Amino acid sequence: MTNANEPSGVGKKPSGVAKWFYQAPKWLYRARLGFVFGSRFLLLEHKGRKSGKVYQTPLEVAYYDIERDEFVVTSGTGAKADWYRNIQADPSVVIWVGSNRYPAATRFLPTKQAVEVMKGYEEKHPKTAERLESIMGVSHDETQESWMAMMQQIPMVGFTPDRG
Repeated sequence: MTNANEPSGVGKKPSGVAKWFYQAPKWLYRARLGFVFGSRFLLLEHKGRKSGKVYQTPLEVAYYDIERDEFVVTSGTGAKADWYRNIQADPSVVIWVGSNRYPAATRFLPTKQAVEVMKGYEEKHPKTAERLESIMGVSHDETQESWMAMMQQIPMVGFTPDRG
């Protein structure tokens, strides 16, 4: 059941061909071919909040903070995404970046910071951002209030790899 205040596209899981397309990168990571994605994508390993089973979820990196060595991703299906709910329950995760696998610290970005990251993403990838926002069923009108409302629906998470 979707929250009446939530945009219609947020919270819908991909299915069919779209699901296959979104999951395809994990097979490349498993084959140690993650380098083809560079640092534009990562593979998140997380534990199921009920089952304890390990899951792998490919995610697009919206921003890489070089000073923090932090990869910031967004939950395109909103706060109800299984991976997002799983890391809320247990933030101990592993990320694959390129062909490397690291335990990582998890940080949930405050909405105001998520707005700044998304603004930067839109500047860098305007057409992709437009398509993603359309798929997610969200939009903004360039006011800070509308940006904040949009990013409250689309949480962002930062992962800092333990490269030690």
